Amino acid sequence: MIPVFDQWQIFLALAGAGMVLAFTFDCYRVGRFFWRPRSLATLAGDALFWLLITLLTFILLMFINWGEVRAYTFMALGLGALLYGLFLSRSTRRCLYAGGRFLGSSLALGRRLLNRTVLVILLPGRLALNFLAWPLQPLQFIWRRWLRPGGPGGPAGG
Repeated sequence: MIPVFDQWQIFLALAGAGMVLAFTFDCYRVGRFFWRPRSLATLAGDALFWLLITLLTFILLMFINWGEVRAYTFMALGLGALLYGLFLSRSTRRCLYAGGRFLGSSLALGRRLLNRTVLVILLPGRLALNFLAWPLQPLQFIWRRWLRPGGPGGPAGG
């Protein structure tokens, strides 16, 4: 028989696991807000999310109480999720939304910077290559004909 003190520790740890699971749900909720999937992607995402949540719950149960599922296990997980939902969910989602907006604007800024950097580097190089290639254009015809199969020195030619 498990001592009462240990049972309380397990109960509190399971309530913490319920909070972790509720936080995971908030992360998924915010991710769906920014991604805005269509119906088929929503179904696939929901199925994958619940599969991962089930796996996470199993892992947490194995670490906390060696996988024993009793009535207080469900009560503790539900209590943890309820406490998270009442006291932490709103402020956490605000932070997650702000972080998502910041990440989106940072990625957009990085993409614009990269596009402009590539343009600044490649455009002068392309112009210089075109300028240098102009005098060599007559030789280009001969070079291409020489490399073509069946031409002089090619595999089909003799």
